[in-house]
This record gives sequence, structure tokens and C-alpha cells, in this order.
Amino acid sequence: MPTNLPAEAQKKLAEYQAARRVEDKIRILEEALSLIPDHKGTEKMRRHLKTTLAKLRRELETRRTTKATRQDLFHVKKEGAAQVTLLGVANSGKSTILSTLTNAKPAVEAYQLTTVRPIPGMMIHNTVELQIVELPAVLTEELEETGFTSRSVAVARNSDLIAITLNGGGDITEQFRRIVSILDSYGIVLKRKRADVIIEKKDSGGIRLVTLGSFQGTQQDVKTLLHGLGIKHAVVKIYGDATLDDVEEQAIREAVYKRSMVIVGRADLIKEREKAEELKHMVSEYGLPITPFSILYKDRYASRIKETMFKSLEIIRIYTQKDGVTSNKPIVLHRGATVLELAQAIHREFAEKLQYARVWGKSVKIQGQQVGPSHVLEDGDIVEIHI
Repeated sequence: MPTNLPAEAQKKLAEYQAARRVEDKIRILEEALSLIPDHKGTEKMRRHLKTTLAKLRRELETRRTTKATRQDLFHVKKEGAAQVTLLGVANSGKSTILSTLTNAKPAVEAYQLTTVRPIPGMMIHNTVELQIVELPAVLTEELEETGFTSRSVAVARNSDLIAITLNGGGDITEQFRRIVSILDSYGIVLKRKRADVIIEKKDSGGIRLVTLGSFQGTQQDVKTLLHGLGIKHAVVKIYGDATLDDVEEQAIREAVYKRSMVIVGRADLIKEREKAEELKHMVSEYGLPITPFSILYKDRYASRIKETMFKSLEIIRIYTQKDGVTSNKPIVLHRGATVLELAQAIHREFAEKLQYARVWGKSVKIQGQQVGPSHVLEDGDIVEIHI
């Protein structure tokens, strides 16, 4: 982050942070870019700002072309333990996948862009309810963005897992590249980052830095960076091994990491083995699992997809026990959750009065072992909380 930005550019970036309307944000960013010198020291900042500007322009265009209705047809209320979105190319089999995995009955047609709004369904796997949402295609079969792209991506950004669906009858490697590029332009990162940076903007208090890991910089570096971007008051939380560039990227792009997987729909149509191997290599570089799907063997493939979704969500099932009676329905938590987090999920009062817990399962060496609030639980554990 260059510290010698012209005063006019810094003023514009401050205006951008304060702007609320999309039209104002676009105008201010255009003005800011014209005031920032184009050289090696500003290269990364200019790239981030251009990406943000492109996203805002697409958002504005979508708003203008979408007819106003009393009810937002793209709003999907989250239900179940987690939400998984099917995001991908036209005619990649999303509707068939949804109807195979859930109780939903979407229209399945031979022509592209059949789905024009999100369609949710509920899937039960390992006693856990997962909401699967089919989204309108973000790319046509010709790999052109559709009129639904920005709104579908917005729903996916808010989900717990993105299942990228590709059309086995087309160029699967180019489809994957294009979807990754689209998601990146909207600030969605698929590769797990070495560090997480959270910037909580405040009304007062200046810039505070909370480091829960390793940070290659100082509080003054962060203060100078954020002041240059027009952020005067914020709490910056850093998890993992972060650099000042990570803070800059988060401040400008507000990037978010999303758990993801890849489903190759209509897999029976893949003719080039080399393309399939190339796709596997590309996907592995992002650390993502990949599964095929074909209506010819839909039941067999469905089992693999369900298991992959469950593992990719990184959730665990915890069963509570009281007076020797174990609950039938689990409480679903994230992997790495503690006894305290379990108590918080049950009721705030439980967390406040928690003394200890007894645990039966994989997380303890002795069954019924007494543990404290910081004990990390594992999938399938049975927990008896004492307050």
C-alpha cells in the first residue's frame, strides 16, 4: 500500500467509504482511479479498485433491468443446519441434481436457462438437514454471462457451501476458469487463505489491531493504510499469517473465503479424458473435492455428492444427554467447536452458568470423562452439560 497517494485520491477514497448508493460508489471510484498514479507501487491497489468497480457496475445494471416486485424472488430463507448452493453453467444438470438429492420438483427441460429464480429443497444426510438451492445459471453454454449472474452470485456468497456445477458436454476446464474468475470479481475466494482478516468499522475509537496469529507489520502500518483508504475507526482482527497486502485486499475488496466443491453434471458426455484429468488438476490446486453426476447412474452418484457436501461443510453432530437419556436429534456445530460453544448453541444461560461437561465419544480417552468449557468436541460425541 503506497503511503504517498495524492491528497485528492485519499479524499476520494474516504468519500467512497462513506457512500451508500451504488451510483455514488461508482462515480467516486472512477474519480479516485483517475487521481491515483499508474506505477508499480500502486499496481495492486488499482487492480483491486478496478475489480470492485466492475462488480458495482454489474450490480447497478442488474438493479436497472430487474422489474421491481413486492417480494424479492431471489431471497431464500436459510433452513436446516447449512445451505448449499448449486452455481454453474446452463444445462449442467442442476435441476436434476436438486430433484435427486431433495424433495424439490424443479422444471427439467432440454433448453438452457430454464431456472429463473432460486429453487430450494431439503436433503437429509447423516441425520442432518441440509438446504440445497439451485441457482439460475451464471454462464450460458457459450460461456457468456447471463442476466442472472450477479444475483445468483449474491445468493451463493451468503451460503455455507458453493457447489460449482459444470456441463460435461462442453469445455469443462474453460467453464471452471470462467466461474472462478466471476466469483473472484465479486470478492469470493475459493482457495483457503493462509490468513483471515476481519475489518469491523466503528464510529469512534481510532484503529485497533487484534492479532491472533502472525502479522508482518505494525499497528502504525495498518493505521496509515486504512486512513489512506478513508477508514478512520475500525477494529482489525487478524487470524493466521497475514501481511499488509492481506489487510489492503480485505479493506478494498471485502473478499470472503467460501467452502466449495465441483460437480461435473452430464458426466457421461465427457469425451476427452485429457480434459477430465486437466480439470482434476486445476480443481486440486484450489483444494476442492470433485464428483461426477449423470442421470444414468444418479443414485450412485447422489450418495457420493451427499457425502462430499457433508464433509466439505466441516460440520459435526453433537448429541446432548440429560438424566441418562440421549437426544435423537443432534446439535450441528462447526468442526473444532468447544463445549462452551455447544452450551451457547443451546441457550445463553447455559453458557453463562457452565461448570463442566461429561463426554462420551471420540474426543475423550475415557468414556464419560469430565471436561472443561474449552474441550474440543468431535463428530458423534454425546455431551452432558452441568451448570
